[in-house]
Parts: sequence; C-alpha cells; structure tokens
Amino acid sequence: MSARQRVGKTKVKKKCCRSTPRCKRCPVTVMLKERKKAVKKAEKKTAKAAKAAKKAAKKAA
Repeated sequence: MSARQRVGKTKVKKKCCRSTPRCKRCPVTVMLKERKKAVKKAEKKTAKAAKAAKKAAKKAA
C-alpha cells in the first residue's frame, strides 16, 4: 500500500490533471515549489557560511 504524500497540510494528488492554472495539489506544482524552497535554503546556508568566514578572517587579522 502506498500512501499519498503530504507537504505541510496539503495532500498531493497522484496524477496531474493538466488544467491551465495548475492547482496547489498538483504533483508538478508541489515539486517545483519544493525545489525552489531547497535552492533558497542552500543560498541562505552559503551566505551564513560566508559571513562566518568573513568574521573569522577579521578576527584573525
């Protein structure tokens, strides 16, 4: 038995209905939204690491 995936409070549909404005439950929309969120999280992490490195370099000098 495979359960449907949940993203937050939204239950993701198994198959896309290909309607013109894609619904929020559409697997395509959910995938794109999650990918965007992952990129944003990675950028935030690299910015935080760069800031820490800059602070360490300033402290060493």
